[in-house]
Amino acid sequence: MKKRIGVFLRGVACCLMLAALVACGGDKSGGDGVYTINMMLLSNGTTPDVAEVQAAVNERIKEDGIKVEFVIMDWSFVEQINLMVSGGEKIDFIPVWGGDLGNDVAQGKLLPLSKLLDGVGKPTKDTLGEYLQGTTFKGEVYALPTIRDMPQSFGICAREDILLKYGYNIKDLTTVEKWEEVFTNIAPKEPEITMLYTQGSGNDIIQQMLQDYDSLGMDSNGVLMNRGQDIPFKVVNYYDTPEYEQRARMIRRWYQNGWIVKDATTNPQGGSLQVGAGKLLAFTSNLKPGFDAQSSLGASGVKMVQVDLAPAVGYTSNVASINWGIPITCKNPEKTMLLINRLYTDPVVWNLINWGIEGKHYVKMNDHIATYAPGVDASNSGYVMNLSWFYGNSLMDGGLMWEGNEYDVNEQMKEFNRTAIFSKAMGFNFDSTPVRNAITSVQNVINEYRLAMGAGMLDVNENLPKFRKAMKDAGVDEIVAEKQKQLDAWAHEKGLY
Repeated sequence: MKKRIGVFLRGVACCLMLAALVACGGDKSGGDGVYTINMMLLSNGTTPDVAEVQAAVNERIKEDGIKVEFVIMDWSFVEQINLMVSGGEKIDFIPVWGGDLGNDVAQGKLLPLSKLLDGVGKPTKDTLGEYLQGTTFKGEVYALPTIRDMPQSFGICAREDILLKYGYNIKDLTTVEKWEEVFTNIAPKEPEITMLYTQGSGNDIIQQMLQDYDSLGMDSNGVLMNRGQDIPFKVVNYYDTPEYEQRARMIRRWYQNGWIVKDATTNPQGGSLQVGAGKLLAFTSNLKPGFDAQSSLGASGVKMVQVDLAPAVGYTSNVASINWGIPITCKNPEKTMLLINRLYTDPVVWNLINWGIEGKHYVKMNDHIATYAPGVDASNSGYVMNLSWFYGNSLMDGGLMWEGNEYDVNEQMKEFNRTAIFSKAMGFNFDSTPVRNAITSVQNVINEYRLAMGAGMLDVNENLPKFRKAMKDAGVDEIVAEKQKQLDAWAHEKGLY
């Protein structure tokens, strides 16, 4: 979910769109009484059969007086969408990263949705419930979060066979002290494998193992410690806290002991791939129910097991990390909301968009799990999406998950969402406009130090004071003060003070 965007060539975008669009006949503005919704469709694989999938979706939704045309995009979709909206091209339904949502609202790129949600969009509103707090700005909803793992859980995913070989049960390894014991014991006996790595580029071990703060946005420039549970709120610079220093020193010791992958900040291989190659015991990661099963697939079938090192916590930033919205170029928001309702409440439409045509692209293993149809795999399927977390409501009854997940993974995820701790600042959205320059400067400093510090590669005594001073010189105190000011005003309005 943290893949970010590059520059998208306009000519390629046009070619992709031409390849994906299906001739529908009639007037796209609704002259034939049916409104055509142009929906961005992210391709994570190959989609030559997209026209067939589109036709199946249209057969399902025709009773609503709508049809859909998919506009294929790649991971650089932000640039593609910006070009379309700024050029006035008709586009009705678009994805919005949480990190871009505030700017999109400030720039007037998205239509407000509250009235629609109270009217024709009531099924979607009822489904999302309090999650809509995460995409509300000054009392108005501007985007719809996808329903997936809404809180965040942090911990370690590890090879079960090696743990069992040395007498360890993953369920007992719930503290960093116990993992230090594991590494101390196993490392000398398994010299061919490294003990620990962080999962995914752009992440550090401290962040993915023991995050216990509400970042109050998509960055960590001013946070609430104790998972945002303390009122009155006190915004602090996380990198200036005793907790961060203690963890940085621990990770530095682990690195010096040879327990952490030496090129952790530049190694392009994820943790699962390194496990599958026989090079790694464990990796830190954001966790969720079924993550270990998915990691086992990525690790060439090596069985992985996972354990949380901190309680699951929900923040505005992760609830609203992946959203969908209606841009200002939409010609009929009411009709577009009918398609949105389908994505949040209709498993037939949701399964079509995520997995393709049953019997051709996939078959059901049971009522909850899908797999490739006979004779089909990722190399020859005409529709490979595998982005269930990206579209609508992945936890609706009848929505399928892919092979490798446990039978009841959706029920596990619902329980995970229901029992998580949520920050008391849930729903607060920071307006970064007053401190935009300071944020850019501070983020440059964080980019210089965070990954290396979080992988144990830097001497803490020498570099942590430099890190902290550089942040202060760049204006972190200004950001903290502005967040505190806005958060206090929000808390008074909500009756929390």
